[in-house]
Amino acid sequence: MVKARRRISATDVAYVCFLLTFVALGTFVYALAAGSAAAGIIGAGLVVLMVATVAGFRIGARTRAASNDSGIEIDGANIWAKPLRREQIDRYLQSYRVTRENHEQLLPAVAGPVSDPTPWVNRRAA
Repeated sequence: MVKARRRISATDVAYVCFLLTFVALGTFVYALAAGSAAAGIIGAGLVVLMVATVAGFRIGARTRAASNDSGIEIDGANIWAKPLRREQIDRYLQSYRVTRENHEQLLPAVAGPVSDPTPWVNRRAA
């Protein structure tokens, strides 16, 4: 049971609290409209859910920033993104980015002559 609870992130709990906030808001508005005595209790629950949502998202962002070992500063804008490891970034840069050596090899292929210099306007069909 404890291991299962550790797998659930604070961001996921905050998202569930966020959804429950909307349910509590609808219930609170209905209780106010009906003149129910439970409106105060529902309103207090609404406030507790809002505070739990904000706290959960902040804890999730802090946890994500602490688990960052990529060397890139995380701004906290996307709380759902998983931080990259330095090895993943290096592998991407080796595979897909152009280095100076690759740039010199690719330059003649890109700088070749254009086959048809006529403008596209003159190539209209009759």
